[in-house]
Order: sequence, then C-alpha cells, then structure tokens
Amino acid sequence: MKFTLTGSLGHISRPLAQQLLAAGHDVTIISHSSDRAAEITALGATPAIGSIADAHFLAQAFARADAVYLMITAAQGDADLFEAGRQQAITYATAVKAAGVKRVVNLSSVGANLGPEVGALHIYNVIEHQLTHDLPGISLTFLRPTAMFYNLFSSLPSIKRDHTIYTNSSLTKKNSWVAPADIAPIAAQALVAPQPGITSQYIASDEQSYSDVATILATACHLPDLKAVQISDEAMLQNLLASGAPATFARQYIKMTAFERDHDFYADYRAHHPLLGPTKLTDFATTDFAQAYTR
Repeated sequence: MKFTLTGSLGHISRPLAQQLLAAGHDVTIISHSSDRAAEITALGATPAIGSIADAHFLAQAFARADAVYLMITAAQGDADLFEAGRQQAITYATAVKAAGVKRVVNLSSVGANLGPEVGALHIYNVIEHQLTHDLPGISLTFLRPTAMFYNLFSSLPSIKRDHTIYTNSSLTKKNSWVAPADIAPIAAQALVAPQPGITSQYIASDEQSYSDVATILATACHLPDLKAVQISDEAMLQNLLASGAPATFARQYIKMTAFERDHDFYADYRAHHPLLGPTKLTDFATTDFAQAYTR
C-alpha cells in the first residue's frame, strides 16, 4: 500500500514510517526542509519537500496514496492558535479532495471533545470539526494521544537550577502520559486497516501525578531532593513568558492546565479508556530524560 505522512522525521512520523516500510509499504514523507531529503531517502521512503500550507503541493504529495497521515505543527509566533488550526485543516481537506484520497488518519489530542474552556487543546476540536465538515464520505480516524513524555523536557532548566518541577497543575491528580513509540503502531494500524466512517481513539502509556513524576525523575537523575511544586496560574504564566513562549500560546496553555486541575478533564478518556502502551515513564526517565539532564 502507498501512504503519505506529514510530520517530517519527528517523534511520531519517523517510527511510523519505519514500521510501515518494514511491512513493505510505499511511504512518502513530507518535510519543509530540503536538509531532511537524504535522511528520508536513507530510511527507504520518498521525500516530498514543500510547505503544508500549500494545498497544490500537498495534493501532489497525496496523489495515489491509499491513506494519508495528517498532523498540525505549532502556530508561528503569536498567531491565533485556533484560526491557524482551522486554516491548516481547510488546506489539508482541499488537498485530500483534489488527490482523491479516501482514508485519513489525523493526529489529534486528548481534550479534542471539549470546547474553548480547555485552552490550547481546543485547536484539536477545531481541526476535527473542520475535517469532518469538509471531508464527507471519507474514512476519518482521529488519534487522541495524551500528554507526551517529552513535554517534561520543558522542566529541565528548573530541575537543573532548583531541583524543582514548577506547575500550576494539581500535584496529586493522575494525569495520562504517552510515549511517541506507543503511538506509531496504532497510527500504522489505522492507516493499513482503518475503521469505516468517523472514529476516534485515545492513546496512552502511563498514568502518573506530578508528584509521581518528580519521584520517577529524581531516581533516574540521582536527585533525591527533586520535587514538584504547585505555583499560581499567574506565576506559571510569567515563567512561560520569561522562557520565550509566545504570549497567546502561554495564556492558552495556562487555561488548559487550570482546566485540567479544576475540572474532570479526563471524563471522556475514562469512558473510552485505551489499553495502556508498553512504554512507561520510568523507561523514558532512565533513558531519554536522564541523558538530557546530564548533557
């Protein structure tokens, strides 16, 4: 079968491409950077170098594909997150229709079932609704992974400086986390053998509170005094702005984490609870995170 993947050689797209290629499928990988072309070719895939904002380019890259894997990249600068998501979904839908593709797998997120009250994650609700509206009759699979393990890298500076993870989230509520490696097999299955119609599927690897995370990282990094500390929404916002985060994103991120803290954010996730993947936070902590900490 022939598949086209967005996401270049990122955390999910690389292992997804490797799995599809190992199974004998024909894979095209879209990247905006020509520097990635040789590496994509070395994997055994076909590079398609261009912008995901260009519907004509995408239609050419999607041509003759049995299915496509779509994901959104971060909005640039201080752009309107939700309008950026809507526009990208429209561009994707335009290219899918022009290419005659009948199967789409979209990397969405936990929280996509919720509205603007969930802050930054509302972008995925916008994208899911736009693709559903614009692609009637297409097999649409929305993958909804939970918080990525690698999001914890954002706490490396404060861990190195203060031996502290600062968060405005609850320290004791169980959050759901996922390893990109555990997303790839589910994405591959959705591409190769999609469910008919419009479906969504949660993906998770582990469920740990921030206090649990601090304990796990303390062991992996040999920092017995490492702790998680809850700070106010305003203090967390100022931390994000000081780190260089765009103001619009920072405010929506704080809105997201405050909603997770104060409401039953995981209600729909629990109602459709996935089988947890094999990769645990302890695995990530003792390999990727510990290595990043010692660099």
